[in-house]
Amino acid sequence: MTTIAPLSASSVSAAYQPAARSSAAGSAAVGSQSDTVVLGASSAGVSLYSPSGLLANARQPVWQTKQADAISSLMAGAAGAGDLAGRLQGLGRALLDHVSEGGNGYAQSVLTSDQAMQGDAGVQGVLRDQLQRFATDGIGLSVTTVGGAKVNFSLSTNSDGIAVNIDLEQGTLTDVDRESLRKLGDAFQAAIDGLAGQPPKLALDGLMKFDTQALAAVDLKARIGDQNVAFHADAQQRTLSTTGPSGNMKVEVDLKNTAILGSGEQRQRAIASYLQQFDAASRRGHGDAGLTTLFKDAFAQLNGNYPAQGYMPGKAMPAVSADADDRQMLSGLADFTASISQATDSPNPLRRNEIDGFDYQVSQQTSITGQNQANRGIVQQQHSSLKASWHESLQPDLPLKLGTDKNSQNYTYHQIDDQASSKLEIGYQLGYLSKATLSQSASQNTRVTKYVLGEQVSDVSTPLQSAIVRDFAEQLRDGKDNRTADGRYRWQQKLAQIGSMGLLQQDPSAISAQGKQALLY
Repeated sequence: MTTIAPLSASSVSAAYQPAARSSAAGSAAVGSQSDTVVLGASSAGVSLYSPSGLLANARQPVWQTKQADAISSLMAGAAGAGDLAGRLQGLGRALLDHVSEGGNGYAQSVLTSDQAMQGDAGVQGVLRDQLQRFATDGIGLSVTTVGGAKVNFSLSTNSDGIAVNIDLEQGTLTDVDRESLRKLGDAFQAAIDGLAGQPPKLALDGLMKFDTQALAAVDLKARIGDQNVAFHADAQQRTLSTTGPSGNMKVEVDLKNTAILGSGEQRQRAIASYLQQFDAASRRGHGDAGLTTLFKDAFAQLNGNYPAQGYMPGKAMPAVSADADDRQMLSGLADFTASISQATDSPNPLRRNEIDGFDYQVSQQTSITGQNQANRGIVQQQHSSLKASWHESLQPDLPLKLGTDKNSQNYTYHQIDDQASSKLEIGYQLGYLSKATLSQSASQNTRVTKYVLGEQVSDVSTPLQSAIVRDFAEQLRDGKDNRTADGRYRWQQKLAQIGSMGLLQQDPSAISAQGKQALLY
């Protein structure tokens, strides 16, 4: 969606020239009105004008279509709202309700600007087109059904009006489809309310809980001011990306390998651990707080719930798969890739090669191999990378203002280059556990260059790294040989502890400490 400037006064006057009014007629009108003014009362002969010059009682919104329906009623009440949330309140839910009740297409707009109310049909048409296609703020939802139908919902608004549209792009909606869309109404409205809030927030949880028996995919695209959001969800993947002045972020979740998904408790433990890692990376690399918050919300929401596990009818069962015990040692999350890339800056006119930036990437990949279930191997790898750089004043209470004058060149330049990884390997031979190895490493490299009056006075690099390899196979074999209820409980606790230990750690000192931690059971 591209924002364009409102029509200029010159362009409006070219399209619309009001009829000339004679000064004599104007004088007569003023004279006749002044004769009937009564203090404390309003005479029928008095015409009150708004600051724009319009007759107050003629200031009526311009509707695309005059009709009495639930959506138009909401738009009429929202058109005068002073903020985005007020202008979109309830409209997303109403659009989906319209389709659930049997509607297919719908289009309505209301213009409230002076240009629209003063203009003729031609000017109003131009303004309506500008609102529908190039509004400052717009949100669209596309839903594809399992049967192949596709329906698009859109809302666009700015301070001059609101426009909504429903388009059944292809196919035919069944009663089951319409009921599934009705159930998405609150989720769509929650997403709108979140994006329209101050500050904007992500509220996409509900859109990922659609009925996969009826709906195949859900897509949401939004432009809120200069921030763009794109979201997609289907049975096999979820993606969310945002772009804006502070930078870009993207999260992709792969749901194809359902065999590696853990319990809800296990999943929440992993999410909480990753959110802590994201916060730590942001603090260490001086990341943008707002972008980090969006990133955390995106990661938590896309992984917060997964579709019902199991294989679709007609889909062949895989030759090898992770079983319940394997899943307890894994992270519990679906495989994913996620990244933040902040807008870069070169604030020092004397050293343009010194870039302020923040780039963070994190991922998980899992593979399951083997000829059969009794002879299988599982490898789950997690990895993160942080590259960041920034300038700081030598005096914390004095803002840094770098210029061409050497007196402004008193600062430190910081560069961060960090890597972390975790690799869990599980193997079976003839149905017996033969391998359970956890390898973890983390390195943090910090370089600080100091300048006084433009001259470099120090350049210090500080590396920190740690790595461990732990073999749990012998302990797990001992536990599995014990078939008593107590032995089984201890076995399960060991698996859960390995799963917790295997989560990514970006701090070398935390890895060193974990290397000394023994299994409790």
